[in-house]
Amino acid sequence: MLHRLIYSDWDHPPESMAFEAPYEEILARIKALLPGILAGKDEALDSPATMPPGYWDDCIALYLLTPALVNISLNFKVCVEQGLPLHPTYYFEVSEATRFQATYPAHMIERTNGFFISSIETARMLYALEPDAVERLDRFICDLPEVISGFIYTSTKDKYTWRASNPAKIKDLADYIQKHVSPTLIVGAAHGSILSGLILANTLKVPLYFIRFSMFKRNDAAPIIAPSDRAFLEPYRDGPVLLFDEDVAKGTTLTKFAATLQPFFQESYTASVLRHALSPCKPDFVGRSWHD
Repeated sequence: MLHRLIYSDWDHPPESMAFEAPYEEILARIKALLPGILAGKDEALDSPATMPPGYWDDCIALYLLTPALVNISLNFKVCVEQGLPLHPTYYFEVSEATRFQATYPAHMIERTNGFFISSIETARMLYALEPDAVERLDRFICDLPEVISGFIYTSTKDKYTWRASNPAKIKDLADYIQKHVSPTLIVGAAHGSILSGLILANTLKVPLYFIRFSMFKRNDAAPIIAPSDRAFLEPYRDGPVLLFDEDVAKGTTLTKFAATLQPFFQESYTASVLRHALSPCKPDFVGRSWHD
């Protein structure tokens, strides 16, 4: 639903896409924005010309803030499961685990995974503008582990991530997928795929999961898969499952992501909102092709 209220120049990311804030501050900003957006959504859909400019600014702000819910919770999960220190401003690379050898109790690992799943579900409700989204957000905030409340979320003006966030392009991908397959699950390569993955999953009305594979920002050599991830994926073994990245240029991320994840499923397909026309990587499903 929120994606139907976004009007923007999709070739150039807005200045508001570049921001940095603590997790708890982002949640507070979302909580402040949400009631007004919910109250105005019917009028905005029926008569957009009557809405004040500030309403559309608020919609874009919510669109850009919501991925932080999943981003921070996923990094929290990775740190706890991979034995990395918890630090509010510095994300340790997985390769540094042997250097620190941090250990966390089983109940904390279990709670961290529950919080991660909740972050995906809450983000999907925010994007869907469900009537009880405010209540769900309140529960999520109440369950926020204090240790990550001050973790800093950084969003940058990434041109291709922004272009892949275009609702029209995501709809093109969803329409193409629906003509050929009915996926049982989408697994996104995080962090870049979070925003578009949330919208795609809501459009297709299928479950969604993310596995961190950040080759360039976090220097991940491979998708970071823990026993909890294997346990989550197991019920979907028969498929069909979509292995998703938001855009494909050289295609290295999606190619490696698919090579690692495909053995988990009997039937799986690759998908991307955008693909460079000259890319050697050719996902099974693409929303749009682009040229520089």
